[in-house]
Amino acid sequence: MTLAAKHATDVGLVAQAMRDARRITAICHENPDADTIGAAVAVSLIAERLGAETEIVSADGFPPAFSFLPGADRVRRRPQLAPDLAVICDAATLERVGRIATEEAEWFAGARILNVDHHISSSYYGHLNLVDPAAAATCQVLAGLVDALGIELDAALATALLTGIVRDSQGFSDKATTGETLRIAARLVDAGAPIDLVNRRVLSELAFPTIALWGKMLARVGEDSDQRIVHASLTLAMLDETGTQQHDADGLAEFLARAKGADVTLLLRELGPAETRVSVRTTDAVDATAIAGQFGGGGHVRRAGCTVPRHLDEAVELVLKASRDALNGDAGTGEVPPDGG
Repeated sequence: MTLAAKHATDVGLVAQAMRDARRITAICHENPDADTIGAAVAVSLIAERLGAETEIVSADGFPPAFSFLPGADRVRRRPQLAPDLAVICDAATLERVGRIATEEAEWFAGARILNVDHHISSSYYGHLNLVDPAAAATCQVLAGLVDALGIELDAALATALLTGIVRDSQGFSDKATTGETLRIAARLVDAGAPIDLVNRRVLSELAFPTIALWGKMLARVGEDSDQRIVHASLTLAMLDETGTQQHDADGLAEFLARAKGADVTLLLRELGPAETRVSVRTTDAVDATAIAGQFGGGGHVRRAGCTVPRHLDEAVELVLKASRDALNGDAGTGEVPPDGG
């Protein structure tokens, strides 16, 4: 695929690409959250309205909490339609879609890529890039595309879009929330999106096994730098003990961010013997991308993530050092030391 210039594509050109496509595949990022899921469902609903064949693809499926969204029961683990327009939702890089980026490399090579995103760290990897770092959520970006297409909002489409906006704005409390975010949300509610249900499913409702998992993580919570850094870890053993999955840890990073006086909060998840996923949340004192970026990650100024190719215990030490460096205004080396280093 030819790399695109690092700038956003005019929404009118994106709308025309959607109209021209006969098959539209909406793709989530790995370990999907509400914004990528809501965006993918919305893209699929838009495709149906445009008369195109459509599918929703998520390498890790959908967590059960999102069963209220239309089409959630039809999600596929890999693309099955012949490649045409691939709309990748809420992923700063193509690799963020997970293992299908390599396992289905031939399919991606034959598709026209539309990158819809709101991450400041977006690599603008698509043939078309509908990217707005000022938006609170990718679903907010998509709301603008709906207007450009002249599609009338109905309850199903409005619910999908509101799901992502509620999650990434943290119930309209995140600093990225603007008046435009609120105006769009109001339109979605007026179109029939059940804001009470969305808030409950996305922000507050937890199954008992999830609560048990959080208890295990919080029991081992740690601090550094006079409690300016607060961190917790998720081990594979915890998942086995509680009968839960990785997505059940979603939301704990935001919970940790409530720690009074903490400028950096970290959730580290053991994915394998030498792979640890890190979620970073910060206050105005620290740029979260300055921490995640040291390990090849990215995201937003206050919320970022990365994957460290190390065992969990070693990853904790590396990320804590990067966090201390960020607190002290040191950009760090940007490199993960070799094993044993």
